[in-house]
Amino acid sequence: MIKFFRNIRRSLLNEGKTSRYLKYALGEIILVVIGILIAIQVNNWNQKRLEKDKMQSYFNKLSEEVEEQILVIHKLIESESYLEKRHKKALQILASKNQDSIPELLENIGSIATAWTNNLSYETFNEFLQQGLLIKVEKKELKQSLLELRDALIFLERGDVYVDNQYNSLIEPFFAKHINYSNAALPMYREHFIVGGPQTDFNFLFESMELWNVATLKLETTVGNLRTLRNLLSLLEKLKKQLHEEIH
Repeated sequence: MIKFFRNIRRSLLNEGKTSRYLKYALGEIILVVIGILIAIQVNNWNQKRLEKDKMQSYFNKLSEEVEEQILVIHKLIESESYLEKRHKKALQILASKNQDSIPELLENIGSIATAWTNNLSYETFNEFLQQGLLIKVEKKELKQSLLELRDALIFLERGDVYVDNQYNSLIEPFFAKHINYSNAALPMYREHFIVGGPQTDFNFLFESMELWNVATLKLETTVGNLRTLRNLLSLLEKLKKQLHEEIH
């Protein structure tokens, strides 16, 4: 084809038809430019198709991850609600100073010394963020929900750090000094311990401002974590619907 056009140009020059040659050369340039533009457009279409396929693939995987995490959050809320109930019962007994309630106090006070962190894993979502794909989400509502999920997970991670620090710096040191933990741990842990050792001075505990504040602060932390988990669950339920609409 190139040889064909070259022959035409040579023929026009040999015949002295300069004006026709220039017109023909100009036309040839225009054809080349049009070809280049078409090639660029085809490449752009192909890139957009690949990008759309990639986004759809991530939306599918994100949808699966969100559904899995909804089940995880339900279990975490159940566990934290269990602790909250036992925190409150322990505080009620401490407030009553009722010696007859000591056995019941032993069944509940171990919850104060129980620190469960959330440790949630969002591998697909983190990968999605790391690849800078959030900015490519077209639907405003979906993008906003994904931004909210990013912020919620950061907040939850900070909460986990706080729970660990509170346990290590405040709760465990008090229990180690004043409470026989082998007698006071939650039933699920106590069965693995050897019962014995010095007896806990419950008269001291009923009058201890430190224990009262430790237990109250622990209740505050648990209630706060519950609130965060319930907000996250609500967000995930909304995101589940939005991703379903995006996929289908």
